[in-house]
Amino acid sequence: MNIGSVKLSRYAIYSAFLLNIAIISTSYADPTTQSHDKQSLHNHQDIKETARQFLDANINKSQFSRIKITMGQLDSRLKLSKCPLPLTATLAPGSEFAGKTTVHLRCSTNNPWTVYISARINLFGKVIQTASPLTKGHIIRKGDLHAVEEDLSRIKYGYFTSKEHLIGKQLKRRLPQNRIVKANYVKAPTLVKRGELVSIVAENTGYSVKMTGTAMNNGAKGERIQVKNSSSKRIVEGIIKEAGVVSIN
Repeated sequence: MNIGSVKLSRYAIYSAFLLNIAIISTSYADPTTQSHDKQSLHNHQDIKETARQFLDANINKSQFSRIKITMGQLDSRLKLSKCPLPLTATLAPGSEFAGKTTVHLRCSTNNPWTVYISARINLFGKVIQTASPLTKGHIIRKGDLHAVEEDLSRIKYGYFTSKEHLIGKQLKRRLPQNRIVKANYVKAPTLVKRGELVSIVAENTGYSVKMTGTAMNNGAKGERIQVKNSSSKRIVEGIIKEAGVVSIN
């Protein structure tokens, strides 16, 4: 081996030694850098929990037997700088504290950022259902009904939470068993039917006169109907006071 070859060999060994040190140093530094980067980012779980607490704090729990909040997921690729201040949360435009909703969260610093996260709010409460099949025109009794727990956020129209508000109402349609009784399914019961004889009561201060007449319309309590006086054949208008009784003034 000549001198030049020996020097070249020693230079190659020395270069390889320096390269190994550089690799070891870089490998050692990477976890620290990655850890630092991770610590400088805002934790996604913290964002979700802030949104959940905001929703929970703004729901009137006294109206419901229980609530369930299911938070959506943030994109794992989303990188947000660590916010040194508490995040502010508001409902996104068009959202409500029920059903599918969206929360807007904001970091208000010199380096601000904003993010949206979806959620599902299930609101449970007691609603009144039919205990057995009921026919159209049926006058509702207490035994016709029972209360069950339902997800109220999924009921689109008016419902009843108390049996007392339905007792005495008349069904406008047939209902099967275990059907939620909605406001547009019932009406005040018909107390006067067209063609039947009724008492016409003319009331004024100090006196009251009763006559017989024929109802020209169907009607419920408090409704105005026309009645034909049996004696004079005149048609007058009055208010139904009770079954078979129409008052005129």
